[in-house]
Amino acid sequence: MRRERGGPRRSNRGGGGRSSRGRGHHRHGRRHPRQSAESGNQRERIAIESGDLVLIDQFMLANPQFIEKIAGALDESAEVKTDLIKEYGGTVINVTCGTYRIERDPFAYTIIVHPEDESVEGAPEVVKDATESVGEINVDTRCLAMLDRELLDDSSLLERYQQLWFSGQDKACRDLLRDNGGAVRYGFRRDGDELGIFQVPGADIICLWPKNIEELKASATSREVEAEA
Repeated sequence: MRRERGGPRRSNRGGGGRSSRGRGHHRHGRRHPRQSAESGNQRERIAIESGDLVLIDQFMLANPQFIEKIAGALDESAEVKTDLIKEYGGTVINVTCGTYRIERDPFAYTIIVHPEDESVEGAPEVVKDATESVGEINVDTRCLAMLDRELLDDSSLLERYQQLWFSGQDKACRDLLRDNGGAVRYGFRRDGDELGIFQVPGADIICLWPKNIEELKASATSREVEAEA
């Protein structure tokens, strides 16, 4: 039975449930970036059933040209769809089916995607082990969407996402994606990021960091020194 347009998938997808509204916020201001990142790390999940993980700017899922081309390629091969995703600044990575977690560190400027049942407590070492370049992604709207490529075959879902986006309900867009097994995480700069994507050879561990990561770290260190002066 086909589900209601844009409604949650009734499958074994492990898309992260949303936390209660307002939970974890300070009463008198915004959360510290570290606290916000940790909240997302605990909440977000990606459910992969097709074996293909898509990383793409959140806007592209509402982009009329992208949606039209993806719909036209519904019966095409996975390779054709992958090329379309790359044309719009995204990347497709082959991984083992299962549920994945996302560890984002706003101070190390890294995002690690890994199987839910595998720990990445030694994050710096994991990043060093990610030596295989598997692509790059341009994030123009601050947020990176992570989802199973199979979701792009769901025209009803994309139409609903597009309606929400162009009515200014970007948070509802992110919630819709999460309800269907996807995830959405912030990049590192308000004006966008160019992220390199690397994989730990022989493992389903994906690491992302800005191409200008050293510049960002140097700038952050300079700000810390000025603050202490």
